[in-house]
Amino acid sequence: MKQTFFSMILLFLGAASAVFAQEEKTLLGHMRITGGFGGPFWVSSRGAGDVGQGAGGGGGVVAGHFFIGGFGQGEVFGRRFVQGVEHEFSLGLGGLWLGVAYPTHRVIHPYSSLKLGWGAISLVPREQSSTRGFNDPVFAVVPEVGVELNVLKWFRLAGQVGYRWVSGIQGLGGYALPGDFDSLTWGITLRFGSFSPSMGDGH
Repeated sequence: MKQTFFSMILLFLGAASAVFAQEEKTLLGHMRITGGFGGPFWVSSRGAGDVGQGAGGGGGVVAGHFFIGGFGQGEVFGRRFVQGVEHEFSLGLGGLWLGVAYPTHRVIHPYSSLKLGWGAISLVPREQSSTRGFNDPVFAVVPEVGVELNVLKWFRLAGQVGYRWVSGIQGLGGYALPGDFDSLTWGITLRFGSFSPSMGDGH
């Protein structure tokens, strides 16, 4: 799994380097903001041996083929009985979102992003009870790669796979171990906004 994680990081950095080489005057010289976007995304992964489902949203500013912004997301996993009460694992994250989409003048093109998130993994009762839950603050790194489709000039749809590496798990009262939430991820991202270059710009 760790080899997969580092491979994804290297792939993201390689994609970013290619864009910097193409857009050096824009990104490194003047950092000219050429647009902005916002939108939701859906994600699935594994945690503590169970498949999780979640959603989130984010946005950012666009500089050429590169974007930088922020995101927030939540994901729910399997259930455990704690002192006879049903509890549910959840993961909440928010933080920095970096990405590259190139060459964006093509209707279908490669897409890559990197999420750096702070949050918590929790094991909480599904119904109100006297049983308290457990909570571990965590930090997560999630590199992703995929393809993006230019549906309209102001709407893009991406499908991506990635790998989530989570640090900070202390055990959640003995119900989880470090590494239990390191996982392959897959999902869909919708981006609405103003992008540059335009769909018809080949430069």
